[in-house]
Amino acid sequence: MTKSLLSFSGLAIASVPTLLIALFSALSAIAQTNQEYPQEYSQNYLQECQSTAIAEGLPDIEAESLCSCTLKEFQQKYTLEEFKDINKRSETDAAASDALIEVGELCFEEILFDN
Repeated sequence: MTKSLLSFSGLAIASVPTLLIALFSALSAIAQTNQEYPQEYSQNYLQECQSTAIAEGLPDIEAESLCSCTLKEFQQKYTLEEFKDINKRSETDAAASDALIEVGELCFEEILFDN
C-alpha cells in the first residue's frame, strides 16, 4: 500500500487506505441490497465509524459525512448478511478489503470535493 499525504480541512491524513481499513476493521463486529439496515445496526455502525474516523484524525463534521456516505453506499451494494461477510473476509482477503476500501475512497473523495 502506498503512503500518501492528503490535506483535508487543514489536516494532514497520512494514508486514506489506512484510515479506511481502520474504519472497517472497527466495524466488523456490527450489518439487505438497497435496503436500510436495522436501525440499531446503523446507529452502531455510525458511532463506531465516527469514533474511529475521529481517532484517525478527521474532524467531527467530515467523520459524520464519511460514515453516513459509506453506510448509504453499503446498503445500496450489499445485503446485511453480505456486508457482515465481506467485513469478516476483509481481515484476510485482499479482494474483500479492496471492495470496502473502494466504497470508502468514493465517499472520501465526495467529501473532499464537496467542501
